[in-house]
Amino acid sequence: MAGKKVVLFSLLFCLLFSACKKDPVVGSHDYKTLGTSAHDLLSANPYSVLQIEINYMPGYAVDAASINNLVNFLQILLNKPSGILVFQKQIEASGKATISISDIVNLERQKRTLFTLDNIIAIHILVTDDYYTDPLILGTSYWNTSFCIFGQVIKNNSGGVGQVSTTRLTTTILEHEFGHLLGLVNQGSPMQVDHIDPANGAHCINKNCLMYYAAETSTMGMFSAIPTLDANCMNDLKANGGK
Repeated sequence: MAGKKVVLFSLLFCLLFSACKKDPVVGSHDYKTLGTSAHDLLSANPYSVLQIEINYMPGYAVDAASINNLVNFLQILLNKPSGILVFQKQIEASGKATISISDIVNLERQKRTLFTLDNIIAIHILVTDDYYTDPLILGTSYWNTSFCIFGQVIKNNSGGVGQVSTTRLTTTILEHEFGHLLGLVNQGSPMQVDHIDPANGAHCINKNCLMYYAAETSTMGMFSAIPTLDANCMNDLKANGGK
């Protein structure tokens, strides 16, 4: 049994000081088309370790409960026998009212320090203090190992009277955007049966599924609890190397 023991690191916060870190080595496996690393994320080979780097702007650190929820979600889906590690650090404020996809890409290129290399696949998550160009959007995924969530929009739509909790909303957005990195829907993990939403491509047609399009917009309040992946989405992931 000892030789088969799976070591899982559910949460690790780490401050990365520029004075002591080496210049990052940018591999050739990141900054690619969304969904192209779905199999690599789901399977144990060639990457047995998943590292998640979260860069957040002041006042928008991801709470521990949301990170634990994300790690638990990924442990159910991914074959990563050597562990899942999460690193979180603060970056400077954007100084903008709205942020575009080109702004997000530029920020990632400036701030990202962890990259896919050797047996490690790395994910970068940016948490901003402003609105996206579409103010209803809570998160967006854009590269094979990258996505962004919009802290100000999450703050405005959670934690108040009659609103969902901030942890619930943050967890839903993190898991939904990670679902896109895992190739859902039909953008890297082929569908086993047709369940794509024709009006909102790369989303599930099931209104109760985590990958329903509304789960990444400010209409997420329609869900009474953190939504889960439906059977069709789960089957897609299993067929592409997941558990």
